[in-house]
Amino acid sequence: MRSIEFQQNKQPRRGFASIAGLALIATGLVILGEQVVRTGWLLPVALPLIWAMFFASMIRQQRLSMIIPGSLILTGGIGVLLAFTAFQGAGWSHQLGIALLVLSLGWLLIAGVTHYVGEKTAYWALLPAGGIFAVGASFFWGDLSLLSFVLFLAVGFGLVLLLTGIYTRLLGLILAGSLLATTGAGVYFGWNQSAGPNALAQTGIMLAWFSLGWILLTVIYRALFHKFMWWPLIPGGILAMVGWGLYIGGNPGNALSFIGNTGSIGLIVFGIYLLLMKRGFHQ
Repeated sequence: MRSIEFQQNKQPRRGFASIAGLALIATGLVILGEQVVRTGWLLPVALPLIWAMFFASMIRQQRLSMIIPGSLILTGGIGVLLAFTAFQGAGWSHQLGIALLVLSLGWLLIAGVTHYVGEKTAYWALLPAGGIFAVGASFFWGDLSLLSFVLFLAVGFGLVLLLTGIYTRLLGLILAGSLLATTGAGVYFGWNQSAGPNALAQTGIMLAWFSLGWILLTVIYRALFHKFMWWPLIPGGILAMVGWGLYIGGNPGNALSFIGNTGSIGLIVFGIYLLLMKRGFHQ
């Protein structure tokens, strides 16, 4: 009985080795063939098909240990291929960015495939998906500054936590995601070169963004659970008032414009809340 169990446990590994070996041989033959005939289209057409077939064979195993390498090899290979073909003259930052952006889709694909094929959805794969996507976006669209990295990383991780919390209805994830996303935006818009003229006004802009995360928590809670959660409005209101006060003290000439802009965002959020409240009454 022990020998039979040992053979059964070894069978998926042998299947993975065989399929991976065939995929490597096919990849090498395609690369070698392109070096000989130089078609210009063989690599971008044949290689993704080979990797897609490899990934499909990994899905048939219905094992997470098989799906992970299949998904990462597929998206990682396509990302590198795009970086050195379609974005060859775009610069190293854009090449690295597009490779990371496509690789992040591999982690997202892991969560999606396990949701429909596996016994349990791999929600944890959304965290590396969001992190790698945020880093890739900062290289591809950002200006390679520290504030740009903070913005993309905080907003990327925050949106992943927020969307996961909304889907799973976990208040802790919703709170963390909402605050992390607005904190990253507040640090960026408060301290970039086009912000206020002094540290007092910049701090006011940052605190006004911080307050939006708490207000957003109340709106999302209303949409999900059809109940009013008032306590986040306390820190949100305090941060908004302190932010307004600091900005007015540091830049009184643009005080009305700043209050008008932040007030319009508050009106939009309050309008969304009223629509959700009406929906809750009907339900």
